[in-house]
Amino acid sequence: MLTHSPLHQTNIIIHVLFGIAALALGLIAISRPKRRGLHTRVGILFIYAYLVVVTTASLGLIVFNFRSFLAVVTVLSIYDVFAGYRALQLRGRRPQTVDRIASIVGLLTPWLFITIMRRLHQPWAPALTWSILGGLIASSGYDLLRNILPLSWLKRIWVQEHLLKMMSAYIAITSAFAGTVFARYMPWAAIVPSILGTIVGWSFVLIGPRAWRHNTRKALVSQ
Repeated sequence: MLTHSPLHQTNIIIHVLFGIAALALGLIAISRPKRRGLHTRVGILFIYAYLVVVTTASLGLIVFNFRSFLAVVTVLSIYDVFAGYRALQLRGRRPQTVDRIASIVGLLTPWLFITIMRRLHQPWAPALTWSILGGLIASSGYDLLRNILPLSWLKRIWVQEHLLKMMSAYIAITSAFAGTVFARYMPWAAIVPSILGTIVGWSFVLIGPRAWRHNTRKALVSQ
C-alpha cells in the first residue's frame, strides 16, 4: 500500500477539498444567468478555490510525485483561469503588458515542457499530452493576436472569450479529477470529460449571447 509523508498527505487533503469546492462552484456559475449577481460572486469564489487547487497541484508535482498528465493539465489550468479573468477585466480593450507576457509564456511553455521531458527521459503519452498542450498553444496564440485584431472584434466577443476560457479551466479540473479517480480507464477517463465540456463550452459561445439578450429584455419588460 502506498504511504505518504504527513506534509504530502496534508497537501493532498487540501487539494481534494478545494478541488471539490471548485467543481461545485464552477457548476453553479455555469448554470446561473450570465450577469452581475450570483454568477459573478460564485465565479470569484471559483477562482479563489482554483488558485488553491493549482498551487497544491504544483507543489505535489514538483516536490512529491511528478505525473506528466497532471503537469500539463495544471499548466493549462493556470493559463485558462488567468486569461478568462483578464478577458473579463479588459472587456474588449487591447491586452496590457501582463497579458502579453502571459501569452508569450503560454505559447513557449509546451515546447519547453516537451524538451525537458525528452531530456529527462520521463514517460509521457504524446497523444493525450499534445491534445492538452494544443489547447494552450491555441489560446495563448489567439491572445497574442488580440494586439492586432480590430477593436470592434474584441469588443464584440469578449463575453464569449471569457466564458470559453473559464469553461476550458473547468474542463481541465474535471479531466484531472476523472483521470485521477478512474486512472485504470486512462486516457479515456480524461478524454471523455474534455469532449463533453468542449461541446458545452462552444454551445455557450454560439448560442448563449442571443439567449442572454432575450432573457434580459424579458426581465426588463416584466419590471
